[in-house]
Amino acid sequence: MTETWRTTVAAALDAREAHVAFGHAVAGLAPALRGIRPAGLPHSAWDLLEHVRIAQADLVAYMEDPTYAAPVWPGSYWPSTSEPPTESAWDAAVAAVEHGRARLKALVLELPDPTAAIPWGGQHTYLRSILVALDHEAYHVGQLVVVRRLLGSWPG
Repeated sequence: MTETWRTTVAAALDAREAHVAFGHAVAGLAPALRGIRPAGLPHSAWDLLEHVRIAQADLVAYMEDPTYAAPVWPGSYWPSTSEPPTESAWDAAVAAVEHGRARLKALVLELPDPTAAIPWGGQHTYLRSILVALDHEAYHVGQLVVVRRLLGSWPG
């Protein structure tokens, strides 16, 4: 039974059944559109991508680093500008999110007990933090799709 829930959670990190996968949401967006905040929305695609990257990296650090210190909320969890500083920054952020997701999958599959409390994390468990990362990414992937639709850059 344990392996069933572990593999179910690991598979959910790929998010291909209930909504658009992260990779699809970020693929093919023209560099000129990445920093535009559509009318009525507070975030650009870059804002959302970088926020997902920062928050995911923070959750992984929280689970792996006994000297973890939380960044200042909310400012440290968002980029300082709505546009990527370079064209390669977009690709690097996408790769970092993919790498972070792979790390989360490894944690859920390899930890002796993902339901155990993180020793330096109070009452929070590894599983809770992995599920927060999964839920957080899914939420912002939906926002990325909305931004792309409003920019006229969403594949049919």
